[in-house]
Amino acid sequence: MLAGLGPLPVRLEFSLLGDALMNRDLDARHQARAWTLLLIACGIAWFALLGARPLYNPDEGRYAQIPAEMLASGDYTLPRLDGMVYLEKPPLQYWATALSLRVFGHTEWAARFVTAGSAVLALVFVYLLGRRLWNAERGLIAAGMTGSMLLYVTMGQLTTLDMSLSCWLTIAIAAFCLGQAERERAPDTTRSWMLVCWAAMAAATLTKGLIGIVLPGAVLLLYSALQRDTAAWRHLHLGKGLALYAILVAPWCLAVERAHPGALDFLVIHEHFQRYLTKVHDRFKPWWYFLMILAAGSLPWLPQVCRSLLGGWRATAPRGHFDGPRVLWVSAAFTLLFFSLSDSKLAPYIVPVLAPLSLLAAGGGRTALKDLRLAALLQLALGVAIAVALPLYGQRALDADATWTRAMLTPYAWMVAALLIGGGVLALWHGRTSLGRARRTLTAVGFAAPLLLLALGGSAIAARYSVQPLLARVGPLEDGAPLYTVETFDWTLPFYAGRPVVPVVYRGELDYGLTFEPSRGLDSVEAFEARWKDSTSGYALVPHATALRLARDGLPMRELGRDFDNVFVSRR
Repeated sequence: MLAGLGPLPVRLEFSLLGDALMNRDLDARHQARAWTLLLIACGIAWFALLGARPLYNPDEGRYAQIPAEMLASGDYTLPRLDGMVYLEKPPLQYWATALSLRVFGHTEWAARFVTAGSAVLALVFVYLLGRRLWNAERGLIAAGMTGSMLLYVTMGQLTTLDMSLSCWLTIAIAAFCLGQAERERAPDTTRSWMLVCWAAMAAATLTKGLIGIVLPGAVLLLYSALQRDTAAWRHLHLGKGLALYAILVAPWCLAVERAHPGALDFLVIHEHFQRYLTKVHDRFKPWWYFLMILAAGSLPWLPQVCRSLLGGWRATAPRGHFDGPRVLWVSAAFTLLFFSLSDSKLAPYIVPVLAPLSLLAAGGGRTALKDLRLAALLQLALGVAIAVALPLYGQRALDADATWTRAMLTPYAWMVAALLIGGGVLALWHGRTSLGRARRTLTAVGFAAPLLLLALGGSAIAARYSVQPLLARVGPLEDGAPLYTVETFDWTLPFYAGRPVVPVVYRGELDYGLTFEPSRGLDSVEAFEARWKDSTSGYALVPHATALRLARDGLPMRELGRDFDNVFVSRR
């Protein structure tokens, strides 16, 4: 290392070597401290902005109302939506959200807390795995990269089941790797981590069904075949693991089948096999759909993700030995392939792909610097594209609703453009001298831009996607008065109204529940009109055209407010 300096006394040579190692250690500690402070600041903003906007249709309304009804009824076995049986998903997130609503109150913040907390918990395991397979700095970098990807930030702020599922799958893969990495020297540690893996698979199963064990199981099969790592099978602690999995999963399965015979048939056959193998849910997309979602959803780290996905398959350990990076690549590649082959595709399905690819991409070296410059240029170019497109889009003639939306979002779009441009330039500047500072700049901007757009822009246009602004103008509703939705259904209405809604000429996702409890809905507008006339009080959410038709028919109703799609009326 010091050959170019000529002969040196042995003591001086060791002194210089010690100084170099000490400086490297100090730099590593400085980098780790800087990453830690950045992640803490992001975490504070993450939770602070959870309640900045109302719940949105459709998923947020559904996945907040089901726990609210559990809390109100005390029945935690049979999920219900709008008072009707709703068995599309298992109940773990419903239980957790019900607890959050009990502790923090009936608010948007409480309804989103479980999703946001799941995102943070997954990042903790990303860090732990990165530290074990490489070092602490790489774990922090991988956590920062994952947490600043566009799809991750977006899904972590929405009340859906996808981030929770991704969290449990990430924990399962991380725990498997943490356990297998210790199998030769610390069998007790391996056993503990493998039990964590089995518990995470059980939690994933109780969140979204059999996918919770199918995906990790397939990853194990493919990895062991590729790496010839048969020893992994001997360290699964299969007996204890299966027992733990059954103890955690079986009680609810037995209880829900007893409470509602046929529940498991619907949950397993209809919600798994039919959803995956058929177009019954009308969510068909071409096979390359998720490649486009991954390209957009991994921003600002698209170059790093592409390199990891295309080159991460290479072995980092001899055949027959444990290879953690290869497990990560198999996990990401198989998950992407598995959902690409499905006939039912939604963008959030590939959230579990992001963490493994970030871990693979978080290293250093010349390729890292090259990819970083590409990512910074891409961020800069995207900001410039938005800034150029905004004036051009502002000249387009749109209908009144779209014009309003454009006007409300334009200030925040300019804010995002400025962030992206400034962040891209700053990252390129830092990239000349410090890979770490450049990465942190991209992380901060990649995190802040979508988060602020969701919180501020989402609040500005909430009237288009939530009933909350409309009900806020209407004021308190009369206790006990029935509430109808005629030829429509707003999924946020039951949560904000604090009562079940009577659907009129609507089935949709309520079809299964209405099949067993048809009296909870009305099949015709005529039946609604008859009930409305016979009552002395009541409220209804009605589309504009339907409201005009009912008014022409002479139905007695008083308009209390309207939004872009519906009119809210009362009986008196």
